[in-house]
Amino acid sequence: MNATDAMVQVRITTDGTCFIDDEFFAPPPGASLNEAVLSHLQLEAAALDTPVRAVIHDEQARYTLAIQVNRDGTSQPLSDDSTKAQGAAQVDTQVTPPPGPSSTQPPVALPWDEPLAPDRPYEPLPEPYRERLEGICVTAREGRFPEAATSADALISELTTAYGPTHLYTLAAGSVRGDIAWLMRDDRYALQIWTFIARAWNNLLGPTHKTTVRAVSNAVGCWRRLPRSQALADVEEIASLLQDIPIPQAETNLTAVRQRLRHLAATR
Repeated sequence: MNATDAMVQVRITTDGTCFIDDEFFAPPPGASLNEAVLSHLQLEAAALDTPVRAVIHDEQARYTLAIQVNRDGTSQPLSDDSTKAQGAAQVDTQVTPPPGPSSTQPPVALPWDEPLAPDRPYEPLPEPYRERLEGICVTAREGRFPEAATSADALISELTTAYGPTHLYTLAAGSVRGDIAWLMRDDRYALQIWTFIARAWNNLLGPTHKTTVRAVSNAVGCWRRLPRSQALADVEEIASLLQDIPIPQAETNLTAVRQRLRHLAATR
């Protein structure tokens, strides 16, 4: 979500269940919910290269807080009481979805926007893989992207050998690797990762599931950041992805891809 368009809505229910923009959110093992939510917003701000504003409505603690998380990881409260009240009202009207990637979700119309890489599905891996993936996420949050990328590649290789390339465990690690590539601005590699993940999730969950839609959106966002020569070379790949996986707003995205293609062709 682009912070300039809308505020991220975080809701913590009375039983401690968390939803971010209507989607179930679970903290990684060993992390508190507050730490996990803040890390989620910090990663989103870094990925989008713009501050992220959020309204946190905690029904357990009975408070509502509006904050802004900046690109450098710092944050500060927003003092506009009307903004807080508006955010709280929006949270209270949300429909709680069932958690888990296997649940059936209604079609979701995503805008033509930057990818939402940090909001990936979480699949609890068995040990020792889970601890390694958690360590990779910590390394990435500390900005040590090359080290995190090398560790993620090794983990994905092992998971592929043990479970196969499209197993949920492998896809969970692949999503982290896609996030790292995005944060490193290794956009062409990120495009390849998210294209593969999107096709795999489509086969598992179908084209209208939020997990599939998000993966396709991430791939499109990566293509948008490619320089002219690479964008021209990979336009068929992104167009094919949108044609093969009929997510909501697929035609809108295809139209935007074609518009950029015409612009690129005209500026040779």
